Amino acid sequence: MTLPTDTDVLRSLREAQRTGLGSLGQKAIALERLLAISQEISTLDLPVALRRILHYVLEWTGTQRGALLLTDGTEGNHELRIELALGLEQETLVDLEFRVSRSVALRALKTGQVIVIEDVPASADRDQASVLELRLQAILALPLRVRDRVIGVIYLDTSSSSHRVHQLDVAILSAFAAQAAIALENARLHQKLQDDHFLLQRSVEESFQIGNLLYRSAAMHRVCTAIRQVAPCDVTVLISGEIGTGKELVAHAVHFNSARRNRRFLSQNAGALPDSLLESELFGHRRGAFSGALENKTGLFEAADGGTVFLDEIGEASPAFQARLLRLLETGSFRRLGETTDRHVDVRIVAATHQNLEELVREGRFRADLFYRLSVFPIHLPPLRERREDIELLAYHFIDRFKGDLGRSVESIPRPVLMDLLSRPWPGNVRELQNLIQRLMVLSPGKELAASTDSPQGQTPPALPAALAESEPAGSAPPFQTLGEVERDYIRQVLQHFGGNQAQAARLLAMNRNTLRWRMKKLGV
Repeated sequence: MTLPTDTDVLRSLREAQRTGLGSLGQKAIALERLLAISQEISTLDLPVALRRILHYVLEWTGTQRGALLLTDGTEGNHELRIELALGLEQETLVDLEFRVSRSVALRALKTGQVIVIEDVPASADRDQASVLELRLQAILALPLRVRDRVIGVIYLDTSSSSHRVHQLDVAILSAFAAQAAIALENARLHQKLQDDHFLLQRSVEESFQIGNLLYRSAAMHRVCTAIRQVAPCDVTVLISGEIGTGKELVAHAVHFNSARRNRRFLSQNAGALPDSLLESELFGHRRGAFSGALENKTGLFEAADGGTVFLDEIGEASPAFQARLLRLLETGSFRRLGETTDRHVDVRIVAATHQNLEELVREGRFRADLFYRLSVFPIHLPPLRERREDIELLAYHFIDRFKGDLGRSVESIPRPVLMDLLSRPWPGNVRELQNLIQRLMVLSPGKELAASTDSPQGQTPPALPAALAESEPAGSAPPFQTLGEVERDYIRQVLQHFGGNQAQAARLLAMNRNTLRWRMKKLGV
């Protein structure tokens, strides 16, 4: 249906007046006009919605000035602010220069009723300062009602006697105000969603800034240097490391420090789903491609177009999936299950594994060509036991993170507890440390972190170095040491306990002999 133009409707109204068309015909034309306006003001762009609403109601009523006055959205609030003010020629009026009859606007806001004053000089509002100063002849106030509350008022007035206020139907004005309120509320909600999304995006980006990664160790310094080097370069990254070392955290850091940061980051564990479901999840499928495929499905690669896909535990991927992934890496194209046409995407792939992929390649369990495609830039995350300098820093980070949620006031870690943390083998790495700190927080009613009731791997932890085990006089300041000094003293004590046998000491410290020798040389043991 072709909608009538402004000129068509006005011409119809004038023709109706000349030919004596009754009020029913005029109402039909007004309703048709209302339908056209309702469709045109339905936009999610808030500034455009505001201007269109005022533009159409000014023209419709024949008034000279109009303003949208809104509340702050709080229930029961009767304060109005001018959101937009327009003149008949559509020029924007400065708020301070726009005088309104606030008593009329507030009356519409409080009662929720349309206020129509056709002849102001003969009305009860004739003595108001704004009426006298502006020599107003007619005033309209249309409440903007959304569900059970009024969110604002459309205010209109004119100092000219040639207006069409006396020709307006109050019911149609109410219908217009209702449509305008819905359009305005939708635009406001859309604007809020955009603002919230922007703030959330900024918060996520800031969380994964490389400078926010917590470490003191040289090993993690090398990891962060590698992230800085590879993030801006659009190449595949292979992250290796034991379970719980933070591989997904590194993948996020690569994404949010790259040019793709404003696009999607989607992740999938390659070993978490059966092969057919994994291919459907990543590549998508066509309706009817297999039993249960009731509709077309967009896969993660397509949904992340322009962004990053993180494939965790890539070493557990099946040979069939490896072949499809290799084709995507080589050509940038793929097919949904059940389709015969190629689709093209631009995604960066970051993969991770806790397995030795080179060993899997030698055993024939992982494609060599895919391994070389994925490992353009490898990053290895060291286990927590090889970067014990980071344990205290991470422990305090988790304390700050959990104490609000758990309602605890822990502020410090006693020395024996810290030494216990430093002595553990940490097979679960940072994730295990996080879970342990959370458990100890539950058991800590005071300002100090409680001691753990378990010991590493179910064994009694070795005795503390003598300098640390001696009780300190009450009220004396504890002898503070650097983490390097604490580690040096502990390694010395373990070596003394085993009569200098490095192999046995390395087993207790949960590190290989070469790592122990490197630590001893670094610490001067």
